[in-house]
Amino acid sequence: MNNSHRERFQTIESFKAEFGIHITTGHTGKMTGFSSLSTSPLVNTFCQARSKCKGTICSHCYAMRMQKMYSELDRVLVKNHEVLTSRVIPADKWPILNVLMFRLESFGDVQNDTQLLNYLNFCKRNPRVQFTIWTKNPAIFKRVFAAVRKPKNLIVIISSPYVNKAANIKNYPFADKVFTVYEKEYAQARKIAINCGAHSCATCQRCYNRNDKTVYVNEILK
Repeated sequence: MNNSHRERFQTIESFKAEFGIHITTGHTGKMTGFSSLSTSPLVNTFCQARSKCKGTICSHCYAMRMQKMYSELDRVLVKNHEVLTSRVIPADKWPILNVLMFRLESFGDVQNDTQLLNYLNFCKRNPRVQFTIWTKNPAIFKRVFAAVRKPKNLIVIISSPYVNKAANIKNYPFADKVFTVYEKEYAQARKIAINCGAHSCATCQRCYNRNDKTVYVNEILK
């Protein structure tokens, strides 16, 4: 008699059915071919505050514009925010991914410790997947990483809050890279190397390759 049986695990679909969390698999533009898990900047208090500050990249937020245009996108991102910030989902409840690279927060940002702990459990469930997260809320990461080890398969990128002003990587020992947006004229006048935006993320992989030694990733403001 064959006593073997298939191990049960969460798929993206069954995970959504149980927890109501939507994983985006149909990105376009430079993220074509990527999947991601994101929340809504429209209900994130940090995003809302920065979007009202002159000179911040958040005052140019494309994600907020997209959400206002597409009601279904708005609905799923708000739901993701509600669930991910309110309870910690155990690692074994997260779906197993069949991808090489995965982006956390392609629209919003972390709101609290609970949300980041959920992302760490997602990484733990998928040790062979390279995760990358962008954040403008490093205080949350500093606090959580003081108690919980940073996963080896997570790249943390500090997203510079202000246009034309790169954050200093030395201030964030848990971070791997800094991402900054520059105005074209500003970058040209100061000979700042622009190394993001011309390629697709799937072919470039600069932000998803732990062996890539680029520390400052720079893009032109669109």
